[in-house]
Amino acid sequence: MLSETFLRRMFRVAGVYNICWGLTISLFPNLLFDIFGLPHINYPFVMSGLGLMVGLYGYGYWVVGDDLRRYPHLVILGFLGKAIGPIGWFWTVQTTGLPLRTMWTNVFNDFIWLPFFIAYFVWYRRQSRALSATPRR
Repeated sequence: MLSETFLRRMFRVAGVYNICWGLTISLFPNLLFDIFGLPHINYPFVMSGLGLMVGLYGYGYWVVGDDLRRYPHLVILGFLGKAIGPIGWFWTVQTTGLPLRTMWTNVFNDFIWLPFFIAYFVWYRRQSRALSATPRR
């Protein structure tokens, strides 16, 4: 099983990654459209806002890395974003003709992180059980 130290590091890495990705998209809102060869959207501030949100997730992950036991609710929010986001992307591909090649944003922003979130939930549950099994004075 993954150690607490490893999970702390992974949340720190996730924090830095999300802050960097969010900052990049905020400053260059057409970047992904250029990478995937898509026309720019009419309102690039929408992508800048998305970048801001992703950067804020990064701050949350950094905070979790400080104290894994204290902020499970932040991990739940991050997990839901990583699990539900690709569902929304898939729906958009099916209904709007968004090219399948855009899946790489989900691979790097969501799918590669899901195993660590799941590992955190397993670790957290084991920690909770260990604490509840400890006799109280």
